[in-house]
Order: sequence, then structure tokens, then C-alpha cells
Amino acid sequence: MNQLNRMKAGLILLAFSCLGGCSKKGSSSPAPVTPVPSISINDVSRAEGNTGTTAFTFTVSLDKTYTKEVTVNCATAEGFAKNTEDFTALNQTLSFAAGETSKTFTVNVATDDIKEGNDDFTVNLSSATNANVSKATGKGTIENDDSRVNFNNTGYDAPTTYPGYTLAWADEFNAGALNLTNWTFENGDGCPSVCGWGNNELEYYTDRPDNLFFQDGKMIIEAKKETFNGKPYTSSKILTRGKKVIKFGRIDFRAKLPKGKGIWPAFWMLPQNNVFGGWPRSGELDIMENIGHEPNRTYGTLHFGPGPGSTQLGRNYTLPSGIFNDEFHVFSIEWKLNEIKWLVDGNVYSTYTSADFGANNYPFNEDFFFIINLAVGGNWPGNPDATTYLPQWFIVDYIRVYQ
Repeated sequence: MNQLNRMKAGLILLAFSCLGGCSKKGSSSPAPVTPVPSISINDVSRAEGNTGTTAFTFTVSLDKTYTKEVTVNCATAEGFAKNTEDFTALNQTLSFAAGETSKTFTVNVATDDIKEGNDDFTVNLSSATNANVSKATGKGTIENDDSRVNFNNTGYDAPTTYPGYTLAWADEFNAGALNLTNWTFENGDGCPSVCGWGNNELEYYTDRPDNLFFQDGKMIIEAKKETFNGKPYTSSKILTRGKKVIKFGRIDFRAKLPKGKGIWPAFWMLPQNNVFGGWPRSGELDIMENIGHEPNRTYGTLHFGPGPGSTQLGRNYTLPSGIFNDEFHVFSIEWKLNEIKWLVDGNVYSTYTSADFGANNYPFNEDFFFIINLAVGGNWPGNPDATTYLPQWFIVDYIRVYQ
């Protein structure tokens, strides 16, 4: 080995020697890191109750013990349940001592005897120390346990007599049950012939007391959010086809309307005999329609024409103040040969005559029958969204026909 190679070998040995000595001399391993626990909150669902308050007890949990104190903030937030009206707001900090894994607290829910939806609120976790939040929101669901709809009889009421007219027929809806001599339920979703009733509606109509019932001399149609026969909502639809037909007269309809995106109450008429052929050739007379995201406006419309779609003439009426859900209003028509007028609370807002139809056939001098329904969703109102409160109630006081 020459001199240069001997020097290289020596340097290599020195380096290994140094590394071996340095790696042991004065070395220490870092202390192991204990993972912090995860923190979560449960959901609570229970009946509202009828007296005093009902305690909704929430549990906040750690998934394991920890050697240090853990803290987290808990605060309520409104959903359809409202602070003060439905529950008492809470905002507090929970502290877990070392070794603790569970804490409880109570949100007090106000009780009543009024029918509502299953209203909800949330409790939100934030600002945790020595823990990671794995489930930050606990949902409180206040389950309805009442059957009485909250309304009174305030609002406009129509005269009971008109010059030149006499009362020809009425339904005051105060017998406590639907008069099947006059009315028939039309159940289903329109399938298979007209699925979605031709409008892509989302409800399934039933004759159940859940969807049509009577209270305080009024008929109430309730639209509910529930899965039924493949549809996400239920409601009711009744009609007088083949039982009570009308041609001409003053018709008064007193009702308190529901509200909300995707909610569509209507009082309307279709021809008994389709003298001029199927819809729309023999006509459709809409006395009152409302789309729930326009709660202060009602529409009166005539559908006609050769089809397949309809030609239509219509106008709308906007309340000077308030909305149609605030109190009762009277929706009327004055229907004469070759002329129809629409009124709200005695105020005429639209008139059409046969002269307005031009070359189109005027089909409205024939026998028609009544329809009352509460639709959910569809092409015109759109579908319910996160702001739509359910159930909704279409509360009908009477129909009176003067001729």
C-alpha cells in the first residue's frame, strides 16, 4: 500500500470511530407525545310536553382520558325552533378535569298545546383546548305532541246577502266531517295517467285524517313532510265532480292560506262535461291560487285554447299590507254569461269577457265543479327549500254560491 492509500484508510477509520463515539456520547431520546382526545356531542330528540319546560340533556364526551384539563365552549343556535319562544339559549364553557371523559348540560324547552312541526335547534362546540373536536354539532329535535292548530277567526267576512241574488248552495264545513254527498277525495300522485298532476308536483294526496280534518267549524288541509307511496310529502284534494256543479253566480270562498316556498293552495273549477273536448279546450277557471313564496299575492286565471298546452288570461291581487297567512280573506268571482270578475275581500281586481278571447272559443258558459287542494312543489311554485316550514295548513271556513 503506498503512502497515499495508507492516509486515506486512516482517515476513514478515524471517521467511523468518531461517529460511533459521538452517537452515544451525551445522547437522549425525546419524550413520547400523548395524542389529545377527540371531543363530541350527541343529538337529542324528545316530545315537547304540555306543561312547564322539558329538559333536553346533552352529553359532551372525550374518546379517552387525558392528563390535562380539557375545555370547550357550548352555544345554542336557532333552527326552526326559536330562542325564548321555543327554548332558552345557552352559552357556556365545559371543563373536564384530568381523567374525566363525560359532561352533561341541559337546554330547557318551552311547552305548549299547539300543533307544530318537529322544530329543531343546535348546540355547537368551539374553542376546544387540549382536544380535537370530532363532532361539533348536537341537534335538538322538539317532537310535536299536540293536535290543535293555532288560529282564530279574525279577518274579512263576506256579506250573507247580495242585491238580486239568493243563496243557492253552501258548505260551511262545520259538521266535523266532510260531506260526501257533495265531495269526493281525489287521492294519489296522478300516476299513471298524469304523474305529478301535470306540474311535477311532489305530494301524494290522501283521505287520511292526518291530511284533512276539522277544528272550530273549519276544514283544514295539512301538507306534511313524510315519505308516502314514494312521494316526500302528503296532502289532500277534494272535488265536487258529478255531485255539485255550478253555472254562473256569485261564489265566495273564505280561507286562511298557508305560506312557504313550494306551497301551492288553490280553489278552482273544471268543466263537468268537457263539451269542447279535453283540457284545456273546455276550460279551467282558477278562482284563487297562491304560491307560498309570494304570501301577499293571489292569482285568478282562465285556461283555454286548442291545446296541448293552455292559452291563459289572468291577473293577480296584492294585499295592501300583511300576508294571506295572517288572517282569513274572502276570494270571490261574479260569473255571468260571457263575463267573469275576480274579487278579494269585496274588491274587484280582474274582469274578462268573451270579447277578450278573440278567435278562441269561450268555454265558460257551461257547468263546472269545484276543487280544493294544497299542492307541494311543482313547475310554478318550485320545490320547498330549507326555509319552508312544515306542516302547513290551508284553513277553509266556507263556500257560498249565490244565484
